[in-house]
Amino acid sequence: MDLDSLHRIGRIGKPWGHQGELIVHLDDIDPEDLVHAGSLFVDIEGQKVPFAFSKLHDKGSDVLVKFDDFNDPQSAQIIVGRDLYAPPGLLADGSDESWDPEEFIDMLVRDEEHGELGIVTAIEGTEKNPVLVVLHGEEEVLIPVTDEMILGVDPEENVLLVRTPPGLIELNKG
Repeated sequence: MDLDSLHRIGRIGKPWGHQGELIVHLDDIDPEDLVHAGSLFVDIEGQKVPFAFSKLHDKGSDVLVKFDDFNDPQSAQIIVGRDLYAPPGLLADGSDESWDPEEFIDMLVRDEEHGELGIVTAIEGTEKNPVLVVLHGEEEVLIPVTDEMILGVDPEENVLLVRTPPGLIELNKG
């Protein structure tokens, strides 16, 4: 993952309760706009360290997070006061930080291994699981829109840079 694509979402406050939950002070982000499982990154001495979390919820006027690594307030204390970051994929749809697949139509798709794949001609699938339809010669290549596969967008050159998993391009050609 490109650590430069992380977005600062707030700061970690003091532990809450006896299960290792922590209060989180979010910066202009509604907790409902965050996906409620995955990994968040904590800035520890300039390094963005991922921590898996299983719960993010409102508790009165506070927002609490439960990281899998901490089961008591003493162990959670080591990350108190540190900045908290989220990858783009952790921000729910509708946020200005998530990908809008419709913007990819008519873009040239360039795979980091296979080179130029073709032009995005349509979006198929569902709203939660969109799939790019890429015209590759006379064949259509279907590429799921996930943060793991989309490496970046160059609007000046109208290019979408992707990383397809091994075998996906060959499967589509078959």
